[in-house]
Amino acid sequence: MAFSSQLLLFLTMLLPFAHSISVTSTKYWNITTDPQGSVRLNGLAFQQHALTTFGDYQYVAFYSTGPKGYGNHYVNLGRRRVSPSVGEWQYFAFTDYEQKTLDEHNTISVGISGDGKIHLSFDHHDVPLNYRVSSSGIAKTVPEQWTQSASGGSVQHSLPGSSGPWTPLTYPRFERIANGDLLMEFRIGQSGAGDSYIHRYSSTSGQWSNIGKYLQGQDNNAYINGLTSLDGKLYVSWTVRETPDASTNHDFYFALSEDDGRTWKATNGNSVSKPITPSTTGIKVYTIPQNSEIINQEAQCADSKGRFHALMRDKSSGTAKFYHYLRTVSGTFSKTAINVAISTPPYLSYRGKLASAGDNLFAILPDAPKSTVTIWGATAAGDFKDWKSLATIPNMNCEPLVDYDRLAKSSVLSVFVRQGGPFGDRKVQVWDFGLAL
Repeated sequence: MAFSSQLLLFLTMLLPFAHSISVTSTKYWNITTDPQGSVRLNGLAFQQHALTTFGDYQYVAFYSTGPKGYGNHYVNLGRRRVSPSVGEWQYFAFTDYEQKTLDEHNTISVGISGDGKIHLSFDHHDVPLNYRVSSSGIAKTVPEQWTQSASGGSVQHSLPGSSGPWTPLTYPRFERIANGDLLMEFRIGQSGAGDSYIHRYSSTSGQWSNIGKYLQGQDNNAYINGLTSLDGKLYVSWTVRETPDASTNHDFYFALSEDDGRTWKATNGNSVSKPITPSTTGIKVYTIPQNSEIINQEAQCADSKGRFHALMRDKSSGTAKFYHYLRTVSGTFSKTAINVAISTPPYLSYRGKLASAGDNLFAILPDAPKSTVTIWGATAAGDFKDWKSLATIPNMNCEPLVDYDRLAKSSVLSVFVRQGGPFGDRKVQVWDFGLAL
């Protein structure tokens, strides 16, 4: 009995140390004035990535209003030094392409390959591919002057060296893999009837190749939470939609690849044939019926210990909640409500993000009724249930995006957001949170 009492006292003394995450510094920068309009063009959950770090520099992509005013937008690319110290932002606009569509699908995604070339894809909703890449490795051999002429590269409607189809295309994503090559993922087809493809850019040859169709709909389509590469593994999770109506989203699916998307496995380690369909054995992890208020394309990440994390919400409990899906190294999944002090997420409201550093997990969650973005931390020691409030970003009307590369290299959580309010006052911002882990 004495031993048990001593053990209990010892464990109680450890509790304050089980959750040591804290924010040590906070700073933000106004990047641009958000384009006028009733929809968001900057800050959507499926942008992979709008904010990313390569070497000593951080890069940001965003739309700004062109000189012709409302309904005419330019893709902009910004940079700043973040190591060994933080410098000032520099920007330029690509003035040779005018984006005119006010559609929240038509966002910008950025990828940087190991050869230092910067890849951009933008302005898509069931249209032909729009893609451009810098003519040289400007992220590796960093030019002193930051101008469109330094980037070079014109808009292309195919990937050099690879094969299509290239239309109707939506949701382009980039993810750099271990050897510095770059993957590009996108949907071909339309909401409720589409397939997902992966292409690979070689940092050695400077050419793309077609890895092929890896997700195929069955009179429906997959909406992925992201494409995550870490330590030689490629992770993807998704929900499936039956029609263009978001209420027909259903179920939680997962697959992983150990050869950068060429072949795939279910969570139990069994190989599955490509393309993966909703009925592929072992792929569906959780059954969640239609009309459960699942929001597609929420968030996912992997951590340095080999665990996989996903964020999706539903109202299976009767009340809409954010849920943390955790996959252990052995392949076992759990689904746990993130019980934190935020408003019940309204249906079709803003999506959140997850990020990890060491044994710590961060949930960057919009609180739509309060117009804030809240940041929470949890630890592996607390079974990722000991959520602690770390920071709140006020006056938000967006889906936050995270710089995963910078977080992996330093104890800084960089977040890309968009303010609320009327046009003219509404700023696109980057917030830096220094972390004690």
